[in-house]
Amino acid sequence: MKGNVLYKQRNKQVGFTLIEILIALAIFTIMSMMAYAGLAAVLDAKANTVPRSEQLAQLQTTLYLLNEDFTQVIDRSIRDELGSNDSAFDRGRGHEVLVFTRTVPDWTNDMTPNKVQRISYRIEEGVLYRRVYDLLDRTLQTTYTTRKLLNIKELTLKQYVKESKSWEPYNGGGEIPVALDISFSLESLGKIHRTFLLR
Repeated sequence: MKGNVLYKQRNKQVGFTLIEILIALAIFTIMSMMAYAGLAAVLDAKANTVPRSEQLAQLQTTLYLLNEDFTQVIDRSIRDELGSNDSAFDRGRGHEVLVFTRTVPDWTNDMTPNKVQRISYRIEEGVLYRRVYDLLDRTLQTTYTTRKLLNIKELTLKQYVKESKSWEPYNGGGEIPVALDISFSLESLGKIHRTFLLR
């Protein structure tokens, strides 16, 4: 009698039914799909955020360099590679957006005079570059360093005119303007304005 009861109890210890297994698999599938959708959303957000943060960092570097350059502008014209005179501050030629002369303070020795550089901002194939000449009166052998700054769609310049007390398009002319307003048109950040005081 005891043996029969023990046998019946062992028969009752069965596993999951087929329906229970199917329900568990369906729940697991739904949870996996939800987890994948969340992960895909995070990866998409990261893919969109990284290029924008890189562009923002490039813009900050560009604005910093422009501010440093403009605060050190001096009225010193130069001779270019062909012997022609170039103004101290102008629109430049070809791809050049701005060219000017600036001083570079020598922080290592206060007794020596400041170093002077010729700076050129230029746009080539949708990219803004900063070019630095360490020699002002150049020859065909004069070297320079170029730094890529920013991918750009459009750049416009306006100068403040004291006589009319208004902002007008900057077309060069050789004189150092009182202030410049630079407008950057960027792919993902839109239009950015920045005003620089030159003198």
